[in-house]
Parts: sequence; structure tokens; C-alpha cells
Amino acid sequence: MSEQPAGAGRLPYGVPGCQNSWDDVDRVLVDWAGQRPDLDFTPVGVVTRLSRVRTYLDAELAGIFARFGLTSADFLVIVSLRRAGKPYRMPQARLMDALGLTSGTVSVRLDRLEKNGIVTREPDPASARGSLVQLTDKGLELFDRVAPVHLANEDRLLSALSPAERQVLADLLRQLLSSFESATTDVAACLGLVLEPARLARIRRQAVGLSDQAGLLVASVEPGSPADAAGIERGDLLTSLDGTEVISSTGLARQLENLLGRRTVRAGLLRGNEAVTVRLTLPPA
Repeated sequence: MSEQPAGAGRLPYGVPGCQNSWDDVDRVLVDWAGQRPDLDFTPVGVVTRLSRVRTYLDAELAGIFARFGLTSADFLVIVSLRRAGKPYRMPQARLMDALGLTSGTVSVRLDRLEKNGIVTREPDPASARGSLVQLTDKGLELFDRVAPVHLANEDRLLSALSPAERQVLADLLRQLLSSFESATTDVAACLGLVLEPARLARIRRQAVGLSDQAGLLVASVEPGSPADAAGIERGDLLTSLDGTEVISSTGLARQLENLLGRRTVRAGLLRGNEAVTVRLTLPPA
């Protein structure tokens, strides 16, 4: 069997000892624990579940939108314009950025919505080649009809989780999502640090033959800052503050908030493969 710790009442990879509580991913993990105990399949328990849950959610959401003659993609455009506030209008380029899509894909969506009288497009006075996209009265009324049904559906889809469990899941997903949303974070700007997320830090360290260690990689240090005064260098890996592990920007933000009022804090670093501890003088609150 796998060398992964099972824990009390659990099989490898955290699979529950009671098969009645298994899902399909548990069965996959148990099979792999027997077939290839030399490999660590722990990430499958998270990544595969996220993928499968997303498949179920997408199908359920699409069914609701179809009742109103919309696709999920259509509703994202409507939501983005409604969320912008009166007059429910924004440049097409900004809408493209908000949706994370190419100009061609956004144009196809807008063509369909414009044809159905849900949005209008007009030249943008601030851009020679740009357009302003605005939600029409029909589009606003459609949002008001769809949104309550959509939100009730989302609440139903989360019925297996208590309110407290939903918050725990939301916090964990925020921590994971934030690591993908930007290549750097300035959450420690008060210390003079710009940091890269743990997933990139691991890639960069492995690429140069260093140990595969989770932490936040120092991308830059502001001259004259507390980090500079403590001797922190570009390329260092920030691994802890006062003995608490640092592996995400959201977690680091919480740690720094808890340190308000403190004068100094110990920071654990890896410089190459050498563990280094420095003492940081914190700026006044």
C-alpha cells in the first residue's frame, strides 16, 4: 500500500475507512494505492473532485439559463454590465478583461445579445476603435427575472454543505484561486516585499536544482524597507513568520493582520537550500 499517511479510521490518501461514504474518486485512489504505491496520488483527491464537481455544476446552471433563452456565457455578460452600476455600461475592452476572453469571443457573445435586444453597442468617444456596451431595459428586466432563480439554484446545489462548511470551502478556494490570479502579490508591501505564489516558487526552484519546498518566493525587495534592513534578498523563499507556515498570499495577509501592534517578527527563509532566520522590524500600525 501507499506510504501516504492514512490517519485514524482512514485508508491511504485520506479515503474514509467506511466504504458507504466513498465517492468515485475514493475508488480511484484506492486502486492506485494498490497499483502504484510508489507514486503520490494525493493531489488527485482535490483536483479530480474539483473537475467533477464543476461538470455537475455547469450542467445544472446551464439548465436554469436555458429556461430564459440564455447560455451561461450570455449571463456572464449581463452580470458584468449590471454589476457595473448605472448606466450599466462599460467599454468592450474592459468587458473583455472582466470576462478573461479574447476580443473575437466577446464579439460573438455581444452579437447574439445585441440581436436579442439585451445589449446595445455604440462607438466609444474615448477610443477610436472601441465600443461602449450597455445593458438595455430589456436586459435589465431579464437580469431581475433570472438572478433570483439562479441564486436559489446555486443554494440548492450546495445543499450537502452546512453554512459553516460552505464558508470553510469558500476560504480554501479563495486561497487556491488567488495563487492563480496573479504572478506576483504585494500583500507584504508593508515589509517591502513583492512575492511570487508557491506553485511558481516550486517550479523556479526545481528548475535550478533546489529543493522542492513550498513558500512564497521573493521577487523584489524595496531598498530601505524592513525586509531590506533584515537582509532578505531577491530569490529567497519565505517559508514562515513566527513559526507559522507561509504558503499563500491570503494566509500571509491574515498573519500580518494578526501581527498588528508587534514591533518585530521572526521570518523563516530558504536561501538556496540553506535555512535562514531573520528578524523583521514591523512598520507602525
